[in-house]
Amino acid sequence: MGKSAKKSPIVPPTPKITSRKHARKVTSAYHKITAQMKVAGSASELAACASELAEIGGVMAYQQASALNTALNKTSAWVVQVLRQRKLLKRDARLRVLEVGAINTQLLDEPELATRAIDLHAINSRIEQCDFFSLPYGGELDAATGTSIPYDAVVCSMVLNCVPEPRRRFEMLVGLRAQLRTGGVCFITVPRSCLQHSFTLTHESFCDCLLAVGLVPVAFGKASAKIAFYECDAASPDAEAALRFQQARHARRRATREGGRVKSRGAHFDIDLGGYLGLGVRVGRSHESTDQTRLAKEQGLLTAHLLAEFKREDGAAVAAAAAAGRA
Repeated sequence: MGKSAKKSPIVPPTPKITSRKHARKVTSAYHKITAQMKVAGSASELAACASELAEIGGVMAYQQASALNTALNKTSAWVVQVLRQRKLLKRDARLRVLEVGAINTQLLDEPELATRAIDLHAINSRIEQCDFFSLPYGGELDAATGTSIPYDAVVCSMVLNCVPEPRRRFEMLVGLRAQLRTGGVCFITVPRSCLQHSFTLTHESFCDCLLAVGLVPVAFGKASAKIAFYECDAASPDAEAALRFQQARHARRRATREGGRVKSRGAHFDIDLGGYLGLGVRVGRSHESTDQTRLAKEQGLLTAHLLAEFKREDGAAVAAAAAAGRA
């Protein structure tokens, strides 16, 4: 009796991604489809997007592609190099590190680091499946003492650009600072296109955004045509930097409305800064140029309304006087 044929799985496994070209195609398609899903106007449009996402392999394929890209361009090597240059690595007292959006175990494997690696869709058993936005401020809770212990370093590589909403990106930056001790180090990377092609941001204004939440850029990592590296020290939030950022963002948005061309998906990378910056510091939610502020508009409308009221009252008084004279 011959051997029975091996049954194929009902749902075929996601093909393994082995080439960088394929990885780039998958990540590009994933971001495009998920962006379309955010603005889908009907159930049929959403279903069509879901079908396209399934065709490229879904979240699992995206994670594999990201893992391949990072294996070829190691953020971990940059992080360890900086920490070593700062003379922060000591074998007898491992540095406490939080890695946000971890897709490999490179930092977990570093013997001089005590790394907590988290991701929304963890693909490795050593990576904790966790939503960064659910973490309490102040660092990790020590069960023995009931107190929070802030991290010495936080790594957020190619994650900020994956957050779909400008307001949530701002909240992520505030959250990154909130996980660090004062003087700690934050490592952030984003695609260069997010700053070179953005309708609202530039490298300079992004630095002000980081300053605003208390992340002081001190170095910009290794040269790369595709990725921007930011090494930041944790300090106090800067309200003046927040105002500069809002002014620059407002001016750039205004210029874009007068004519801007989409050069890449980075064109829509934006950060809605305002409100609570951390450590008790707050700023307004928006900025308008001084020659056309919201206050001036409201004052003009109020003045016009009062003048109209006075005119009506004067007309009523004249009519009443005329009526009294006729009586």
